Amino acid sequence: MTSTVTVQSSTDSHEHPQGSCPVTGKTYNFCPAQAGDVRSPCPALNALANHGYLPRDGKNIGPLDLVRALKNGYNLSTVLACILSFGSMLLLGQYRCLSLSDLARHNMIEHNASLVHKDDTNGAEYAPTKVDRRLLAALLAEGGKVVPHKLTLEDAARIRFKREVECGKLDAVHAEIARGEITIAIGVLGGKDAAKNGVDLSALHEWMRHERLPAGWKPDHTQGLYQTYKMTKYVRERMREIEAQQPSKEPVESH
Repeated sequence: MTSTVTVQSSTDSHEHPQGSCPVTGKTYNFCPAQAGDVRSPCPALNALANHGYLPRDGKNIGPLDLVRALKNGYNLSTVLACILSFGSMLLLGQYRCLSLSDLARHNMIEHNASLVHKDDTNGAEYAPTKVDRRLLAALLAEGGKVVPHKLTLEDAARIRFKREVECGKLDAVHAEIARGEITIAIGVLGGKDAAKNGVDLSALHEWMRHERLPAGWKPDHTQGLYQTYKMTKYVRERMREIEAQQPSKEPVESH
């Protein structure tokens, strides 16, 4: 089940007919999106497409394709992979297949106050899918304050709180999705001790900025539902504590 993460891609543009790559073949080597391919606001799924765990063109993906990719690429448990895959199809109202670009439909699964994407502020149906370098830099700058060179759950709670102050509070469903996104990223990329030690900032940068599996990385544990729940709960509770510590706003006197 160990994934091959060697970074090999052609400098020449090419197409991915029927989701396959003529350069990497049937390997899991990296190849970035080419003309005609579609991607989502989710670096986790984009990386799976760039490595061939999902169709490389990002199209015609069924729920079982998602389950297999999440298990084989990130070593998620079957239960967690099924919840994420079938839950995504349910929230989108697409029960047979989807394209990665469908995940950009605003306020379905995608949400404002993303850690690395700009808000959809112009009422467009589809939100931005490109990582915003300024936001990514702000995310990485939040790391290293608890464990050197790492982004921990504590850091994640702090930056999630800041983003919702900047962009407005999310509703309960999207707030839980947002916490789950960064929690799973830390849990999967950070390894079996990620709940305590976090994830390497360099690995997180490579994964988010280039949408590829970090060089030399391979899953060292199965990321399960209960472990993810505990980590997400910690982030949620720390966000509440951080909010409670904020100075109360003085009421404006009327004259």
